[in-house]
Amino acid sequence: MKYGRVIGNVVSTIKNEKLKSVPLLVVEPLDPDGNVIGNNEIVGDFLGAGVGDLIIWAAEGDIIGRIMGVEKIPLRGSIVGIIDKIDIAGEKAGENKVISG
Repeated sequence: MKYGRVIGNVVSTIKNEKLKSVPLLVVEPLDPDGNVIGNNEIVGDFLGAGVGDLIIWAAEGDIIGRIMGVEKIPLRGSIVGIIDKIDIAGEKAGENKVISG
């Protein structure tokens, strides 16, 4: 599982037959502190995420496809959760960092 932020939509005039009903989104991978790490990825979205949303995604793209009943879907990644808020406890008592999408 990976953490990231949706930064864009992918528009395609020609898609694999199994991807025709699956929105494709551009995700920037983030570390737990909200810093960008690695390269952007194109992932499938069965959950209705939007630009700016914090998400959890799986690099194995066919995982959620199998859950949704689509076998052998050609995806490199799938969004598996949309995050509302993250609270991270700081080193000092009562110090919290809040990351919101």
